Amino acid sequence: MNLFSSLFGSGNLSPEWSYTASGIVWRLLFTARGRIVGESRDQEKKTASFFCLDEESGRCLWQDLRVDEAWWVGMEGVQEDTLLLHGFSSPDMPEHRGIRAYDVETGNLLWRNDEATCWFGTGARLFAYRDLFERRVGYEIDLRSGEVKTTYDQSLQELHEIRRRAAADYVPEVTLPEILNEESAEPSTVAFVKRVTKGKDVAGNIEFIQQDDVIAFNYHVRAQAAKTQPPVFENHLFVYELSRDKRVFSEIIGRALKAQVPDAFFLRKGKLFYIKDQTTLKALRVWK
Repeated sequence: MNLFSSLFGSGNLSPEWSYTASGIVWRLLFTARGRIVGESRDQEKKTASFFCLDEESGRCLWQDLRVDEAWWVGMEGVQEDTLLLHGFSSPDMPEHRGIRAYDVETGNLLWRNDEATCWFGTGARLFAYRDLFERRVGYEIDLRSGEVKTTYDQSLQELHEIRRRAAADYVPEVTLPEILNEESAEPSTVAFVKRVTKGKDVAGNIEFIQQDDVIAFNYHVRAQAAKTQPPVFENHLFVYELSRDKRVFSEIIGRALKAQVPDAFFLRKGKLFYIKDQTTLKALRVWK
């Protein structure tokens, strides 16, 4: 059987689950054990919070995790079963500083280090650094305890080599959409999407993901707005089964947008994930 056999049958698809965050979904990370860790931001209140979902069912394990710095905090990454957050050197400086490590399953704080900055990690080993006067010092930190195992204050060459090997082994966790053009897609795919969108007031790029006989794509159209006001946009998402020329899913995933929103959907393990109205994550089973 084809790995990406269609699940469509004769009916249309509908999302398996959805989760609405407390603000704009800013960033999503996946763990090897099937958890989704998300960062959401309320831009009016200037607050950031974090949540964790089960990837398969959408069940919320925990949410509204906040730290003492309401806004100037972000996700550094997820390593093994540990969420790493960072702060900033100062509100007007983009450099990261500080590490907070949380257990992904519970959201409980494991440890914090306010002086070091995350560099990279592999397995249960986290590597960090501090910039001192005219030199940088490296550290190997136990991921779960925060204990400094080794300090590298003479040379960082060994750490550069470890980082190079870790980068070589990296496998992307999701497939992001590409901009539809003659270089990124087959001519038949380009012709198909052009036919579907013919007559639409498409603004900006069309993005797509295609695997085998299925294509998911989105485009923005200009919505009705007063001539004296800046234009606003709607973001339309479609899924088609190409061999049958059949639309099996469609939804307006953004309304009254002040700008076009890229990367509003992505593919992981046969599921199409998309963010509706910038606050709601939905999962759609498209491929086996």
